[in-house]
Amino acid sequence: MKALAFLILLTVALPMVRPAIAQDPPAKTYQPGFWQPVTRFNAEQPVEVIIQNNTDIQIEYDITELESTNPTSLPAGQTGRLQGFGNSAVIVIYSLVDSSSDFTLRFDVTVDEAKNLVNVSVLKEKPTFFGHRAVNLQKTGAVFVY
Repeated sequence: MKALAFLILLTVALPMVRPAIAQDPPAKTYQPGFWQPVTRFNAEQPVEVIIQNNTDIQIEYDITELESTNPTSLPAGQTGRLQGFGNSAVIVIYSLVDSSSDFTLRFDVTVDEAKNLVNVSVLKEKPTFFGHRAVNLQKTGAVFVY
């Protein structure tokens, strides 16, 4: 009998419960991590990407899409440039050397806002994590590194 009374109370009382009104979180809610963009560019203007090979090995890079060009080789210490691809791209950057246990690649990404230029510095490090393999420029202007 008590269970039936409780069920009737819930059936009658629940429609009267008002939903909580959501509030905007404070502006200081950014928490670093892979789910946050590392930087942003202006997606309303043409964007260019500079890839600086700051390693002692040769690397290759390419844009991953169906009509992509062939990968471009970039010797140690050299700089490459990508332009004319629109305002979004996934750029893969990888070593031609088997790096399974010796090193990983890490990308430091900055943006020159005045020129809308995304700078990717490729560094060689001890394998403390899986390493970076791609730079994702999204149509919103967000830049992610994977």
